[in-house]
Amino acid sequence: MTADHPLDLRAGALAMAPLAQRPALATALQADLRTVGVYPASLRSWYQALGRGDLPPMTVPAFNVRGLTYALGRAIWRAAVARRAGPFMFELAPSEASTGGQAFEEFAALALAAAAREGYQGPVFLQGDHFGVESPQELDGVLALARRVISAGFNQLDIDASHLFDPERSDLAGFHAPNARATARMTAELRRGQAEIRLTLGGAVGEIGGRNTTVADLTAFYQELLESIPAGVAPLDKISAQTGTMHGGLIQADGTLGRMPVDIDLAADLGRQARALGLGGLVQHGASTLSLADLARLPKANVIEVHLATQVQNIVFDHPAFPANLLERMRERLLLTERGAEGDQVTETDTSSEVQRFYRARWTAWGLFRTELLALPEAALGPITQSLSAWAADIFQALQVEGYADQVRAYTAEEN
Repeated sequence: MTADHPLDLRAGALAMAPLAQRPALATALQADLRTVGVYPASLRSWYQALGRGDLPPMTVPAFNVRGLTYALGRAIWRAAVARRAGPFMFELAPSEASTGGQAFEEFAALALAAAAREGYQGPVFLQGDHFGVESPQELDGVLALARRVISAGFNQLDIDASHLFDPERSDLAGFHAPNARATARMTAELRRGQAEIRLTLGGAVGEIGGRNTTVADLTAFYQELLESIPAGVAPLDKISAQTGTMHGGLIQADGTLGRMPVDIDLAADLGRQARALGLGGLVQHGASTLSLADLARLPKANVIEVHLATQVQNIVFDHPAFPANLLERMRERLLLTERGAEGDQVTETDTSSEVQRFYRARWTAWGLFRTELLALPEAALGPITQSLSAWAADIFQALQVEGYADQVRAYTAEEN
């Protein structure tokens, strides 16, 4: 990518700096961007309006950008500016940050810089994705990271304590109680510690890729959470549940993607119940490889947010313009990981083909080949970002967020 614009130069210097230096550089860049009207913001009022039915049905896309954040961010912003689309989010999970060698502060500043570079002014929505808690002993560490991420401008954060449950309890309330208590504690401590920010917080009932969540599951979990959260503390704004999808998509032995299963009727039932409980609606994970036709069904199914990670990665690595020699080096080096990018356990059998093993492992390439990816020539990066921009435009249309940019600014102006 050519670097003939001041923002290009600063973004490139930030991305190439040693990891320890990036937070300070990112903080300075973000402060300068605020002076020109580009700043991180919260979606809480927007989600509340969706939950009340004050806005037409729509699903907010959340793009996980695991690397090349400035270049890929610009591509998404180009599509958004052209279509006055919004709201949408840029998000990063702790597992993606560590595996990709990308600091949260860096990610935030580059997403904001990409917006400014494409001529945008106004609120930018950043989300910390999958802040997972797999044991009560991890809570303090996860809270500490969450506070740091929020201070970097991530006004949205998804708490995922769905791995905590009591298998000895046959009643749903008891089964989900460990998750509810951990989620309630995180919610209370983050809200009280960030009183000046209207945080948008989500929880999770049901592990993505596991058994489907029922309406009874959601109700039992949320009632337990309400009993556990201190008086005067606002509970969650949204809720994630399992409706059949899985992270990464369904890769066939020959390398083609199979159709992702999703129970839209179940999503609609869960979304209705979420709103009856006072939440904005349902969040759909593991969905970026859904067909556009299936994605277009989400808004009317009370799904207010969908996370899009794998397809961003696929557009980059599977693009005809991606350097063949670099792809081959990646294929030769990458070994199958035990954990997927969102923390999922990866299991393999002897029947998995080489292409399946590479597909599931290549999320690690963002960190292992970070320098080479940042040095991609314009002959490769240009066509890749064009394809990503075209896909983002299709996403905005399917999820019915086109044309709302000005209205989003009005909703967020008072609280940001």
